[in-house]
Amino acid sequence: MKAKYPEDKKHVIVFCHNCTDRTAEIARAHGARTIEFTDMNPKHRKASYCMKLGMEELCKDPEGTYEYFLFIDADNQIDENYYLACNDAADSGVLLGRTFENSKNFNDNIISCMTGLWYLRDNSIACNARSALNLGCVMDGCASMVKAEYALHWDAMSSSDALEFTLNRLLKDERKVEYISEAMVYEDQPTTLSDMCKRNNRMGGGLNKLFWSTGIKCFEKFFAGLFNPKVKFSMTMTYLDMYCNSGSIPASLYAVAWFVPYYVFVLIYTGLGNTMNIVGVGQFGIRYYVTAVIIVVVAVLFVFFYYQILFAYLVNRRKVVVTKKWIVVVSILFYPLYILVDMGSIIAGIFSKGKWKKLKRSKTKISTSK
Repeated sequence: MKAKYPEDKKHVIVFCHNCTDRTAEIARAHGARTIEFTDMNPKHRKASYCMKLGMEELCKDPEGTYEYFLFIDADNQIDENYYLACNDAADSGVLLGRTFENSKNFNDNIISCMTGLWYLRDNSIACNARSALNLGCVMDGCASMVKAEYALHWDAMSSSDALEFTLNRLLKDERKVEYISEAMVYEDQPTTLSDMCKRNNRMGGGLNKLFWSTGIKCFEKFFAGLFNPKVKFSMTMTYLDMYCNSGSIPASLYAVAWFVPYYVFVLIYTGLGNTMNIVGVGQFGIRYYVTAVIIVVVAVLFVFFYYQILFAYLVNRRKVVVTKKWIVVVSILFYPLYILVDMGSIIAGIFSKGKWKKLKRSKTKISTSK
């Protein structure tokens, strides 16, 4: 990683969790400290246990050894100014930070490009909007900065540990995650539909469980904050936002289970010559409902898919490493189909056990220097 930062001010630590290759050996050869552990319990084969075991080992070091942790996956690359941007954020008082998550394999194929576009949208619109409103963001497991006092006592053990860690800090410590837009990390995105669905299945199951166990508590905090003058309005609204964020998975299930069958029924029913009565409005037939469905679908496609994705790409085009522009064009045109598959696989994860499965990794590398 050719990143600018004094070598004596940083320590590279690699958690080797059930590694069967030469990860530890290679890491040590490059000057990194390795912490190796084998845990054959199948229920522990997820990133959260890797973090817990690794942090328990680091807690044995002298107090004050670490000030901040930057969490980066082994297949990530970081921008040359990543450390400096995080350092500036820490100097300004940021305790928990989410950095800009970019894609390092945009041009592998359409699947990796579409997934990369999703993260561009999440950063450019969702994170920037929350930051502008002084609301908290959601921590990202492979693109985050955490004050040592919170990282060393790791308490997020679900398969959606990043969101759980965010909620825990919000509910237990009244700390929100801030967005560090200048610090950019490049992540490896799925290149096959199968791998994308595997990752989404795990996320869907974990997020759904997390909402009912922890996320729903944010709603209680929101109401408590409304009537407590000591709680800042931005913190109160962060509770509400995180409640909605964590509840997006069960809400999506409800929408698919109710809205879709209902409107399919209405279109068939009115198509047979019957009319539907809307109380206080009147009787309507097939033309009304077809028109209504078309307007809603077109509006959703334009506003939430085409407009947001195109906007995110144009705003960040200089940050994206693109050598095959036709892949980007095709990905944007067919992005709604990606969202349907993405949503379907996440919802399917609610009914699965959400096990951590091995995914194919891209060999694509980019130049992180400017």
